[in-house]
Amino acid sequence: MYKSILAISEGGPDAVVSFGLAARIARMFGGTVDAVHFAETHQGDLDIASQAMPFLKRLSDDRLRSRAAESKRAFHDLLEPLGGSTFAGGDDMTRDRLITLGRYASLVLLGRPGADAENIAPSTVRHVLYDCARPVVIAPPNLPSHPPTSVVVAWNGSAQAARAVGAALPFLEKASKVIVMAGAEPNAVGAPRLVRYLARRGIAARVEAMDAGAVSGRARGRALLGYARDKEADFLVMGAYGHGQLSNFLGLGGATAKVISSCPIPLLLAH
Repeated sequence: MYKSILAISEGGPDAVVSFGLAARIARMFGGTVDAVHFAETHQGDLDIASQAMPFLKRLSDDRLRSRAAESKRAFHDLLEPLGGSTFAGGDDMTRDRLITLGRYASLVLLGRPGADAENIAPSTVRHVLYDCARPVVIAPPNLPSHPPTSVVVAWNGSAQAARAVGAALPFLEKASKVIVMAGAEPNAVGAPRLVRYLARRGIAARVEAMDAGAVSGRARGRALLGYARDKEADFLVMGAYGHGQLSNFLGLGGATAKVISSCPIPLLLAH
């Protein structure tokens, strides 16, 4: 069960969706949320560059203050009513401290990264996935209207997929529909055995095959998202794979990066 949830916001649009989804999950499982405002940049980072153009420093500092205030507002509106919830932020919230906090949580939740400054930084997502050693939920830009009931599990028999399934068990136990999507050859990756394992936990899952063909990682990611959409899933579970080529903005494998950056429903990942 997710009794201790760490919810991360960089302010801006992701504050409401990440803290809102954290509140919903906490209510589902009787958990508590520790909310954090964290930014990869801090006031004063542009001091040297702005000596010639002081207005740049003012614009940057005003933006950072505004985003911190948005995280606080979202906490007060969405999480403070939950008993025991806490909020932390400020310049002393370093990346190392954030990662340490994540290691004491049962689940880490944050918004979806994007290519612009209004979304949480890709490097924050990457470090949380690699270094917190906890399952991570990525909140989509639009907060779902109800708790997840239809779950797709992307299964390939890997250690990462196994960790993701183990972490997702509380969600799977509450779902009314669970589909194990196992690629072109479900038997080759032990999908039927996974279904038997889930059945012992009272989870009725079925196996389906999806052959994306010999395509790039990003194309496989698009195929998985299309599959989840066609099945009307409202929650997706998958492993997070490798550093991949650093040409993608998350520094993850192509399929993983594509799903993280484009998934329209809550996404649970484990590395």
